Amino acid sequence: MFAVTTHQGIDIPRSPRNASIPTSSVRRWAHNLLESILALDTQNTVESKKSRRIDWLAGLVCLGAFTTLLARHFWVADIIANLRIQLIIGLLGTLVILLLLRRWRMLLAVTAVTIWQASWLISAFQPSSGTTPLANQPQELRVFLANVLTRNQQHGHITAQIRQADPDVIVILELSSKLNATLHREFGESHKYAVSEPHDYGNFGIGLWSRLPLTDASIFHLKSESFPSIEADVEFNSRRIRIFATHPIPPMGAYYFAQRNEHMALLAKRIQQQHSEDPKRPTLLLGDLNMTPWSPIFGDLCESTGLQNAAAGHGLQPTWYCGNSFPFGLILDHALHSNDLPCVHREILPENGSDHRALAFRFSLISQR
Repeated sequence: MFAVTTHQGIDIPRSPRNASIPTSSVRRWAHNLLESILALDTQNTVESKKSRRIDWLAGLVCLGAFTTLLARHFWVADIIANLRIQLIIGLLGTLVILLLLRRWRMLLAVTAVTIWQASWLISAFQPSSGTTPLANQPQELRVFLANVLTRNQQHGHITAQIRQADPDVIVILELSSKLNATLHREFGESHKYAVSEPHDYGNFGIGLWSRLPLTDASIFHLKSESFPSIEADVEFNSRRIRIFATHPIPPMGAYYFAQRNEHMALLAKRIQQQHSEDPKRPTLLLGDLNMTPWSPIFGDLCESTGLQNAAAGHGLQPTWYCGNSFPFGLILDHALHSNDLPCVHREILPENGSDHRALAFRFSLISQR
């Protein structure tokens, strides 16, 4: 009960229903309510922004994946296609974020895109189909391939690698005149059959040394005098093996993209012509092709020439850069072989001062029928 005092000093009872609520209490209550509403709205806004950012990230990665469908026509799409492993790493990272945030619909879409992109990598773990090598083969053709980097001065490491690999055929890309002289001096007796065109300016010098006799060995130019390639027949086990070595320009930009594609198309026609003249002659293509097996241009090359990728079935083994951080590595250095010259060994060698790793191969002939 409350009471009030009149001017006569008499206390008059008043019902609690008629009691007044202090203004300060009302203000505090209204202030707290407003703060709660604003905090809830801020939280919802933050969550909404976070969801939108994740959706944008997922959409951007998926857009990159769909861009690869245009890799035959646009250089940026071809670069993304060559970076397919890095693209898959980005997709997997996005999947983890979506899973943690329980963005189920977007998670489903990104999962489908990831599976589609991962299907391109099957060939890395599946050996190429072909005939069985000849039983009791007395000798295998041993090949050494290295993009040595023109400015690389660690020639001692390069020659040491060659000696350890003990190859029958040596193919060197980005060959400088100084290294060319070193290789002639060091291997002039053991590998006396040679053809080379060194370049000191630019990165397109090339050379081939062989301990086996060479016939019809020559330098040829497909698109420009600045980009030499080599073709030669190697006498091996009473048979001739046709070897091509090449190094096209990197497809950085629309012009160079078209140049590289034309280079590879002209080379494919040359290989086809050689095959039509002598279908039973085994063929080997070696080089830094400036594309990975995940590029559709690479697939077109294999399909048009009938050659198979020696890296098939060997997993994901980058040849550029030489560092061990695989997400930043690419498989650019290749050996493509005909069915009658299967690859029985492929090895990525340690660093030799270049931005590429050298490779050692062994090929075995199959019997003629």
